[in-house]
Parts: sequence; C-alpha cells; structure tokens
Amino acid sequence: MIELSFSKYEGAGNDFIVVDDRASFFPSGDADLISRLCDRRFGVGADGVLLLQNDLQADARMRIFNSDGSEAEGCGNGVRCFVRFLEDLGIDRAVHRVAVGEKILSAEMVDGQVRVEMGAVSGWDSHWIDGQEVHFVDSGVPHAVCFVPDVGAVPLHEIGPILRSHPLFGPRGANVNVAAAGQNFVRVRTFERGVEGETQACGTGATAVAVIGARVYGWDSPVRICYPGGDLEIHFDGSFSRIWMAGPARKVFDGKGLF
Repeated sequence: MIELSFSKYEGAGNDFIVVDDRASFFPSGDADLISRLCDRRFGVGADGVLLLQNDLQADARMRIFNSDGSEAEGCGNGVRCFVRFLEDLGIDRAVHRVAVGEKILSAEMVDGQVRVEMGAVSGWDSHWIDGQEVHFVDSGVPHAVCFVPDVGAVPLHEIGPILRSHPLFGPRGANVNVAAAGQNFVRVRTFERGVEGETQACGTGATAVAVIGARVYGWDSPVRICYPGGDLEIHFDGSFSRIWMAGPARKVFDGKGLF
C-alpha cells in the first residue's frame, strides 16, 4: 500500500491522474497499482497516470502509463494536462520543454488552451484489410486510421480490438481511429491500446488523422478534430515536419488516498 497525493486532470474528456514524482518515490513498475488507481469503480478513475519527473535536458519529464499499467510512448492530451499541472504548481514559463520518451516537446499557454509542438510523424503506410483502406502513421504513438461515411455507425468496440493487434502493425500494435470529414471539421473516434477501449479524445490520434487527411485528401491546415469529449485543432507545415496541437486542459480535483 502507498499513501499518494495526486491531481486529476482532463483534456477534451481524456482524463489522467497526475503525480509529482520529482522525488522518485512512485513505484512505476507496479502495474497492479496503476490499474487500481485508474479503476473507475474501485480507484480514482482515469485513462492513465502521468508522472512529473526531473530531466537533465528538458524542464521536466513526463512518463505516461496506460490504465492497464503499461508504459506508453506518448500522449498528446496527456502533455496538455501535464503542462497545465506545471502551471498550477507555479512552474510558469513562456515555453515549457517537456521530455516525453525520446522527444522533447515544446508547449505554451495560448488563449487559455495549451498548444503543443508534436514533432514530426513517421512510418507512413496504407493497407487494405477486409475491404477497408487502413492508413498508418506514428505520431508519437502508432495509429491506424480508417475514413468512413459515419463514425457513429462504426462498431468500434468490435473492430478496435481486432485492428489494434493486426499482424501488419507489428508487435506494438496500433491505436485505431475512425474519421469522417464534415464542413470545416472532422469527426473522430479512437480505440486506444493500453486502455483497451474507446476514449473521449486522443491527441496523437487527432494528429494522425489530420496529417493523413492532408496527405491523402489535401486538407489544409489547421484541421479541427471533433471528439465526443471536445475539439482539438491541428496545425502543420507543408512537409509535416512541424505539427502543433491545441486544445483544452483543466484540473478536476486534487486528492490523497491509500492505495
């Protein structure tokens, strides 16, 4: 058991337990503890856990753990919540440099939202799977994207588990997104690995959908991505070497408990 002080944050409905771990006390290898914390009936309830740690090259390091206890490569909505957490701690900078995995991302507060430079994407690919064209890109996390007429008509709880572990995406698998373009916006739903279900929003998923749509259909920057939990805006340059995501992030509550 561990006595833990934490904060709960959400960005477009994607929610996180955020812990100040600069003293390196959190047992990050305890997947069972992380799962208990994220359990929505017996714990705090969240899509994942974010740890604030020290870093020699950046202002801070963010480590991300999915609700199943596995460590994630990245998380766009998580970065926004993390930066809001830094600001709430009194760590006020014009530009925050946050180490996430092997990347250092720049983020800033703009008009009450958090704007994050996501870095370049990689691994562009496309496949036909069971009659559906599936696009792939790594936007910090591997993502498969299917463009469909109506995202609401897609049984994502059925196709998500199948596509996320398809052999074409290798041993890591991929998050699964369905997207439908509307007038000046794109509706998206995302099934996330590690959560093993649909989340209210996904920042790296929004990034993947926007850049694939720009490359395949010629969408112009910025692209407004509409999730069930809220809207995100993706900006990019012509070569997709610089990509920015902007969206909301807010504290829900602070807490303390024995877990």
